[in-house]
Amino acid sequence: MENKMKNEKKDFWSDKNYAVVGVSDKKGKFGNTVLKELQKRGYKVFPVNQNLNLFEDQMCYNSLSEISDPLDGAIIITGPEGAKKAIRECINLGVKKVWLYPSSKCEEAINLAKENDIDLIYKVCPLLFLEPVKFPHSLHRWIVKVFGKL
Repeated sequence: MENKMKNEKKDFWSDKNYAVVGVSDKKGKFGNTVLKELQKRGYKVFPVNQNLNLFEDQMCYNSLSEISDPLDGAIIITGPEGAKKAIRECINLGVKKVWLYPSSKCEEAINLAKENDIDLIYKVCPLLFLEPVKFPHSLHRWIVKVFGKL
């Protein structure tokens, strides 16, 4: 079972177009870290925040539905209310792969995703499975594995 779950998490990154819901104009926020790391690795990434028009020097979308390119997946790094809204948008847009950051965990959002056949990952940080895993995420991944939570 552990290998199957690990493979699903690695397979999440097999496509190239992702939205990161929850980027911020505040420095050091994790959504920003995820977006920048994906861009460094050649992914096409769309920043999403309902309160921003620009994220640094790039267009920021207020919702997933504003993105005209097809999305392969979404990474949601918001509060629970934002997670529910983003999951509903994924359902409406046919986005079938979603990674819900642990602090975004919301039972209603999780249930919505499962009821609508979304491949949902939600108990672990996405950067623990973006190969090759870099420090400090490699250390975090090792710790999580040691304690049997991977």
